Amino acid sequence: MTLPSGAKSRAVLVGVSEYSILGSLPSTSNNIDSLQRVFCSQGIWGLPPQNCKLVRDPLTNPEMLDPLREAAHEATDTLIFYFAGHGFIDQKGQLHLALCDSDSQRPYTAVSYDHVRDLLLEGRAKRTIVILDCCYSGRAIGAMSDSVGAVVDLADIDGAYILAATSADKQAIAPLDGDLTAFTGELIKLIDAGVPNGPEEITLDDIYSHLRDSMRSKGLPLPRKRSYNQIGQLPLVKNQGIKKNSRVSIAAFGHQYRGIEVGAVFPDRRSLYDAHIHRQLRAGICGSAARGGAESIVVSGGYKDDQDFGSVIIYTGHGGRDQDTKQQVKDQDPTDPGNAALLRNIVTGLPVRVIRGAGGDPNHSPPVGFRYDGLFSVGEYWTTKGLDGFRVLQFRLEQLQSDGGIGRSRNVAPNQWELVSNDVYQDRRIAESVMRVHDYECQVCGIFLEIPGGMRFAQTLHLRGLSAPHHGPDIAENILCLCPNHRMLISLGSFVINDNYAVIDEDGEVVGDLRVKRNHRVGLEYIRYHRALHRP
Repeated sequence: MTLPSGAKSRAVLVGVSEYSILGSLPSTSNNIDSLQRVFCSQGIWGLPPQNCKLVRDPLTNPEMLDPLREAAHEATDTLIFYFAGHGFIDQKGQLHLALCDSDSQRPYTAVSYDHVRDLLLEGRAKRTIVILDCCYSGRAIGAMSDSVGAVVDLADIDGAYILAATSADKQAIAPLDGDLTAFTGELIKLIDAGVPNGPEEITLDDIYSHLRDSMRSKGLPLPRKRSYNQIGQLPLVKNQGIKKNSRVSIAAFGHQYRGIEVGAVFPDRRSLYDAHIHRQLRAGICGSAARGGAESIVVSGGYKDDQDFGSVIIYTGHGGRDQDTKQQVKDQDPTDPGNAALLRNIVTGLPVRVIRGAGGDPNHSPPVGFRYDGLFSVGEYWTTKGLDGFRVLQFRLEQLQSDGGIGRSRNVAPNQWELVSNDVYQDRRIAESVMRVHDYECQVCGIFLEIPGGMRFAQTLHLRGLSAPHHGPDIAENILCLCPNHRMLISLGSFVINDNYAVIDEDGEVVGDLRVKRNHRVGLEYIRYHRALHRP
């Protein structure tokens, strides 16, 4: 994907710094100046200055909303609405954006977020981005998600993304001695500095992920986000952290080196490095999440929790091991660069080259040196207590055939059975029956996707996987009906479900309740199994 067209995009940046009743926020004026600078910079995005409207200290609803209405009618590519100032909630729990003379005891003196949402829905832009730097800004996410109708309306404009400074019940931090508010300051730093050695362009989800990590490390309130229709993968700005000539081609993944066949043996790590099969002399994982995932791994007995079944490898992640004793001395972390790279492979679907060393399982490893054993897919991961008593990450790798696919039995009818892994199938009829019960609506958010012809589309997920080492049953009680977004979040363990059917995010906060139907019972044993994999 390319950056949004500057000529066809619009941004409305609102900063309210002077308040007659509420406390003044002098840094918000700097916020919108800084955002205009980065958005309009040719080296970052290149939005024409005339397409970036600044609104300072509005006194009335029209002063804030008229520029947004005009921009919504003009933008056909991307529309951005940014607000920095005081936010408060009324007795009904609805978010209001404060004007200069607003009084939190009189919500009608402020701009209801519902008015902002209505104008966005009237617009023609393919993608809409809302950035809120105010207290209780997470309420905007609630406004988008509490009503199924509102969610569907937003999906109809081909994408909406909300980035909020804090959750629905927390206050944002606006340091009195700072040039910028905490949230916007970190956002500007990220855009200006970029992601070192990352991709050429930074997506909305990249921004959110790095912003969240940065604010967590500084003890600041964590931002929240909500996206629809895959808009999170939209590249928004050019990566200022990338070095010239450091870009890695997608050809780094796969059989791209002439003269080196599967089964080739190398005497040592140096020869692997020189042949570009594994471009690390010591580390077992080569690659990074920013560049699409891990390119190659070495399986050579370094971690005692590894399991090698030949065409399937249960590969232990990186980190937490004492280099002298080779014992695990602390828990592994998903954010470790090697582990993050393998997690990225799950998302991108890019294969990883597997090299087995003589120190690995003798049934599947060479007697000496290292052997290139071809391409494997990274299908899933989980956490478990390792043999040394500490938490380790484990990745399920499955060998790909020469045509890039997983082996399929010739005697299985594809109209009834869907291949999950080598000779492991799920019954399409069971999955279809679960989706019909829910009318193809996601059990987390209630969204359904409609494909050409008016047909609804959804995906299913087994909470306890069918393949080794899980060996879960292919029954309705083990299956969820989900949208693609929430299928990915649950499969990666970003969301888990508690025994009361509440959906829990990585910070332990409840994001909603699992939608259940009387004629589709989700088994607690499978909910607990999935939860134990990711929150042991």
